[in-house]
Amino acid sequence: MESLSIVIVNYKTWDNLTLCLESILNQNKINLEVIVVDNNSNDNEISIFKKKYKWVHWVENSKNYGFAKACNIGASLIKSKWSLFLNPDTILESNSISSLIKYCNINTDHRIIGIKQFNQKQNHTNSFGIFLNFWTLSGLFRSLIRINRGSYKSMNLKKIANPDWISGSFLLLRKKDFDLLNGWDENYWMYYEDMDLCKRAEKFKLKVSLLNNWSCTHFHGKASRKNNELKIITKSEVIISSHIYLEKHSKKSIKYLNHLLLIFFQFIELVIIGIFSKSKRKILEKSMNYWIRGLSQNVWESDRAKI
Repeated sequence: MESLSIVIVNYKTWDNLTLCLESILNQNKINLEVIVVDNNSNDNEISIFKKKYKWVHWVENSKNYGFAKACNIGASLIKSKWSLFLNPDTILESNSISSLIKYCNINTDHRIIGIKQFNQKQNHTNSFGIFLNFWTLSGLFRSLIRINRGSYKSMNLKKIANPDWISGSFLLLRKKDFDLLNGWDENYWMYYEDMDLCKRAEKFKLKVSLLNNWSCTHFHGKASRKNNELKIITKSEVIISSHIYLEKHSKKSIKYLNHLLLIFFQFIELVIIGIFSKSKRKILEKSMNYWIRGLSQNVWESDRAKI
């Protein structure tokens, strides 16, 4: 029987985690090892969950290390051939994982694997995308590129699609490939670490595949929008991580230009939306400090990721 290790990073999403773990219990014909890494939720709930789900390997971080580092901490305990990184706000379809693994064992060209994701209203969440580069810095340019390469809708309708990257909310790969990629890049505190992983996979010619015959439910954003303060932090990290990605993967000759253009588009969006949103104004304030430091000192990093 095939074996699979599932790594889940949790931060105060206990209600959703309950549904996620129960859906894992509904899998059969596969040996499962489940590792839940709690990013210092610090609310005493973990003791209750440890008693209820004794079959889970629980890891308690002393700090909130963010997604990438917490995933690597969990991955260091993996014993199986296959690894699945799964968000706590996802629900797996009953008995779906064994057939997915079986298919991938036969069709070995699929190396970084995602599946179709629906939200609670059964709408596609579009858990994939195109790489961030000079041509995709603005939403308008990204839309034009999708016309040429295929829209979100067309990608979701195909049995097999090959986007540039797939979301870390459900990311399946062989442990040997994860080790080859040296795991998740811990310079990202949250967001863009999945795009980065897939970009590095491209260099090793590891095919990124979206297998739409399988699906799960993803309550998109539940883990990162628990309250307004956390929402401001995570949305600010989206901006920070986008520049970390550009700094890492842009050609040296256009790195500075890429940063400038992306700042321009991000600034315009935050100013326009900030008219109606107090939280967006706070994100703009945080981002201004980050942009100024980046442009003046060429320091594009997340202070939170350095914890």
